[in-house]
Amino acid sequence: MSFQFRNFLDVLNKGGDLIEFEKELSPRFEIPAAIKYVNNRENKAVLFKKVNGYPGIMVVGNLLGHKRRLAQCLNCHPDCIVEEYLKRRNPPIKPLIVESGPVKDVIIKDIDIQKTLPVATHHAEDAGPYITCGITVAKHPETGIRGMGVHRIQVKGKNKIGIFLATPPLSEFLRVAEEKNMPLEIATVIGADPLTFFSAVTRAPEGVDKFDIAGGLANAPIELVKTEGGTLEIPANAEIVLEGSVIPGIRESEGPFGESTGYYFAYENPVAEINCITHRKNPIYQGLVPFTSEEDVLLNVSWEAEFLRTIQDQYPQVKKVHLKASTLGISAVIQMCNEREGLSREILNKFFDINPFAKVVVIVDDDVDVEDPGEVDWAIATRVSSISDIMVIPDSPGMPIDPSVGDNGLVVKVGIDAVKPFDHIDKFRKIDFPKDVKEKIWSMMKEAAC
Repeated sequence: MSFQFRNFLDVLNKGGDLIEFEKELSPRFEIPAAIKYVNNRENKAVLFKKVNGYPGIMVVGNLLGHKRRLAQCLNCHPDCIVEEYLKRRNPPIKPLIVESGPVKDVIIKDIDIQKTLPVATHHAEDAGPYITCGITVAKHPETGIRGMGVHRIQVKGKNKIGIFLATPPLSEFLRVAEEKNMPLEIATVIGADPLTFFSAVTRAPEGVDKFDIAGGLANAPIELVKTEGGTLEIPANAEIVLEGSVIPGIRESEGPFGESTGYYFAYENPVAEINCITHRKNPIYQGLVPFTSEEDVLLNVSWEAEFLRTIQDQYPQVKKVHLKASTLGISAVIQMCNEREGLSREILNKFFDINPFAKVVVIVDDDVDVEDPGEVDWAIATRVSSISDIMVIPDSPGMPIDPSVGDNGLVVKVGIDAVKPFDHIDKFRKIDFPKDVKEKIWSMMKEAAC
């Protein structure tokens, strides 16, 4: 079943997975702090029904803060999300262009972003209000190929924003547009259906339309409508859309902003002007607080699946890839079935090739639960036996929002081979219960809801 944004909120509410907060809060620090509090404790989605200064607009946060809610969208068990994602990922389903939709209920040409929308200021040292759940859509200036991604956006004036376009495809679109000294038209979507929001941050080959991916995941085409400017297409059932264009050749200070890695960053970034805002009647504004589990759900599920599929093409011995929480893929664990001496090191090298942001990667045997930090630490403590089990890669490209990356963009990377020594496998047998007893007792305990 495919959920629209408001339909999904209704389902969560009926299932007890949505908190409705009745007291009035401000989008300046207060709502983000409340979202963080809920994320760290009950980890439900939370709907703020009274927003100071914005009558008629509600704010929702932590929408996909737990895997169970993404699993609900995919109609699967949380433990089967990666498998379900890969199953639905192909074939993609192209979007359906429609004449109009609820996102066109209200059309605003006299622009004052901050007066219109409750854009939040999140952290104590943030430079100002930031849109954190905006899916920015654009097209390649030459080919017309459509691309989208979630990029941080600072509201800098009534119709002026700063936007961090550091990753493809939009970074490439802007490069081509600036070579032609032409503006790059953009549309930023807030409050899209959850699978379109999720698809916006998936890893996709060049030229792949992420609306096609979203359609495949939803088992139905995503309905799109033309922007007021007429050059882009956006989800017809979204809550809010900001239309505008990135000005060629202009860079201004943007930030500091408390980023997903838990640190503040400021950059010289492109500037855009917004010329139209459309939204539903009484729109619901969606917010995401950086450095929370919602980013882990959004990024890690699809990235783990794509990395696993890519590496298994060459190394079918790899069974799982796990990206550690709160690290944005910088820290990872790989599970493998070892078949020969040196195989684990080859796989480590391959993983660093396909995940340029990875910095600390551990590889373990298939008797280690990669999602259990204690088991991974146990493997490191008991199976790393010599200096040759530690791989150090100096002067490697790092993630822009990792503060340990040098001014030259480079960082030291570390691979840890915690796989059982191939010539002493019997010595490293892990203790366990008899298989038949384990299956029997595990089944009985699950039935007893223990």
